Amino acid sequence: MDRYKKLLSNTLILSIGTFSSKLLVYFLMPLYTAILSTEQYGTADLITNAANLLIPFCCIGITHGVFRFAADEEENNKVVFSSGVSVLLLSSAVFLLVSPFLSFIPYLESYAWLIAFYVISSNFHTLAKEYIRAKGRMKLYATQGILGTALTIAFNLLFLIPMKLGVTGYVLSVAVADAVGTLFLIIYAKLYKDFSFKFASKFKIKEMLKYSLPMMPTTVIWWITNVSDRFVVTYVCGSAENGLYSAAYKIPTVIALVAGVFNEAWQLSAISESKDREEVSNFFSAVFERYQAILFLGCSVLIPFTPLATRILLNDSYFSAWTFMPVLLVATVFSSLVTFIGTIYTVKKKTMMSLVTAAFGAILNIVLNFALIPRMGAQGAGIATAISYFAVFVLRAIHSKKFMPFNLKACKVALNTLIVIVQIIFMVLSLPYNILVQIVMIGLILAINGKSLISAFMKILKKIVKN
Repeated sequence: MDRYKKLLSNTLILSIGTFSSKLLVYFLMPLYTAILSTEQYGTADLITNAANLLIPFCCIGITHGVFRFAADEEENNKVVFSSGVSVLLLSSAVFLLVSPFLSFIPYLESYAWLIAFYVISSNFHTLAKEYIRAKGRMKLYATQGILGTALTIAFNLLFLIPMKLGVTGYVLSVAVADAVGTLFLIIYAKLYKDFSFKFASKFKIKEMLKYSLPMMPTTVIWWITNVSDRFVVTYVCGSAENGLYSAAYKIPTVIALVAGVFNEAWQLSAISESKDREEVSNFFSAVFERYQAILFLGCSVLIPFTPLATRILLNDSYFSAWTFMPVLLVATVFSSLVTFIGTIYTVKKKTMMSLVTAAFGAILNIVLNFALIPRMGAQGAGIATAISYFAVFVLRAIHSKKFMPFNLKACKVALNTLIVIVQIIFMVLSLPYNILVQIVMIGLILAINGKSLISAFMKILKKIVKN
């Protein structure tokens, strides 16, 4: 199959599974924000993010290794899967033994059991679905995504309304949905046939851990970049302010959702096309140009609509959260670009360089958080996150060319960035002629990126017509 057609096909399949399910969550935001106070929502956000911090420690990064090695045609999938499951079973047992110590952490005292269940359920579900994705079973991967979201919504409704479990119900619904989703994949995909302790290989485990272990601190470092600001906001400004800031992420999540779907498909394409250096470089260049165009266009269009979206998706008490959204939209754009370039490290199995660049961003983020949040509140947290991702993007763009030289289209990226910054300034500060400026800036984004987007669309249309 043509590389572009394969990438498009996988992206479309994942899009159907992701958008049809994830968008349902947005319609429940009014319910969440009506039932949970800003303080409760902030607490639930801290619990889930603390759990996400622990997830890579519990699995010692093995889920990344299962995907990367199972995606290689030369590998024995039963050996890879069995080795990965064996490692996860052992690491989960160790985590259960130490999980009671979570009760000594401020804000998390009463939720140690909940965090442990959330972490272990998430890891087993991730390992199962990443194995399915590596084997190219994209339709099943998309289906389990729909099922997972449907289960999360169902358990949310059950735990929050009739059972009135509040914060516990909000978090528990995700963990239970993950557990059921894992069981579904084990039975429907017959994963039990690919697992046996006799298939587990010490040599393969060492090889996978060599790749996976640097991913563990890398994941933690990205967590720091994404979430440390929320702890600082809570400490400096209080849980209510953090609740507003956390809710503000719901609109930028639209871009993250689109980018995440594409990156899942892109990783498989990048790995399978990793043999011819020159062809792959051209492939990277062409895809990156269109990818960044779509991201910036989406960001530019969403910025003027953040107040309206807040009115629709959130309770009235959360309305002021819209002021944080434009900056977080830009942060999400550069987060997505960082992930795209990070695929080069995945293809070349250079996970240590992924760790180094991520560490640079985390350190910068922490410094900026303590510098900006006391002066600007939650808005400073968003600015710190955006600057950190931009810095990592520049660093990776320069360094990754050592392994995969490709055309970054730096002028386009720079112009797109300046345009959305102008939009943010006029929008957040409510400057005169704001509406006119927003329209003009969106027009400029289209003018700068229109040619590449149209050419890509025409190529896709021709391939569809031919087939």
